Amino acid sequence: MKCGSWVEKLFAGCAPVVYGLRMKREVLLLFMTCVLAPSLRAIQFTPLSIEQLAQQSALIVQGTVLSKSCQRDPAGRIYTKVELEVADVWKGSLPTNRFTVVHGGGILGDRKATVSGQVEYGIGEEVVAFLVFNPRGEAVTLGLAQGKFHIGREAGFGERLVHNPFHGGPTSGGDGISEPDYPTTQRRLTLAELKRRVQGGHP
Repeated sequence: MKCGSWVEKLFAGCAPVVYGLRMKREVLLLFMTCVLAPSLRAIQFTPLSIEQLAQQSALIVQGTVLSKSCQRDPAGRIYTKVELEVADVWKGSLPTNRFTVVHGGGILGDRKATVSGQVEYGIGEEVVAFLVFNPRGEAVTLGLAQGKFHIGREAGFGERLVHNPFHGGPTSGGDGISEPDYPTTQRRLTLAELKRRVQGGHP
């Protein structure tokens, strides 16, 4: 994260509100903005190009999310295991078509852990996952949310489109999978074009 110093400055700017007892409407609004601004918890991504994602990944797979489960690691931190049914391997190799990806955060009982900018997988979602391996040999998504491309279909045409936070435009959502809102200014990106670029083609 790159928010440490400017967050401190931002809250320092709010200090007069805490100590000054004049709760004018404008000042109160400023204070609430300082306290509640969601950007304080947001990660500032450095966008990775498709070629960078491909180069830095140890494994790239296309598949469907079969299940999710939450557990605790030896340090007591909550994490999520995502089971994929792999339809195609774009980079690397697998001995089976079932593969598990892990990511930080999740809901376990009455406890919820969140990681800002973390990837989210939905059961039944079709994805292209750009993966690396942690020191325990578990597969994790490269670049948090950047390393997962959602696969959908273009409304009225049925062409398969993909997108992540920085590449590709949103799909029609006809698959029923809930997705984050991404900028609508992004250029449409087909699944075929993504695969071509991953495997050495040019944009």
